[in-house]
Amino acid sequence: MRGFKKKLLFLLLSIVSGLLLGGLVYFYPPDAVFSFSFIQISYLSIFFFLLALWLFATGTFVFKSKFHGLFITLFVVIYLIFRLNNLTHPFFLILLSALFLTLELFISHRK
Repeated sequence: MRGFKKKLLFLLLSIVSGLLLGGLVYFYPPDAVFSFSFIQISYLSIFFFLLALWLFATGTFVFKSKFHGLFITLFVVIYLIFRLNNLTHPFFLILLSALFLTLELFISHRK
């Protein structure tokens, strides 16, 4: 029963973060700034946080492993940060894929 509750928690977290992410993408422009008193936060950083949360929860729910959820999250977020900084050559994608494949094989071999 405990495993079912944990799985349900990740499903609920995935749905909520996906809805928040969709609302953020639909209603706010990417260059807008969220200002609260003297703190200003770019919506782009909120986007990356919600995307990471959604990918982690979805990956953990689908693969039943927090490790795989974390790897999927890191891969996608790092790739999008590369794209944001105009590192768009396919070689960067190949290097990133090779790095994460090597880490996956290293970690799975140790288990």
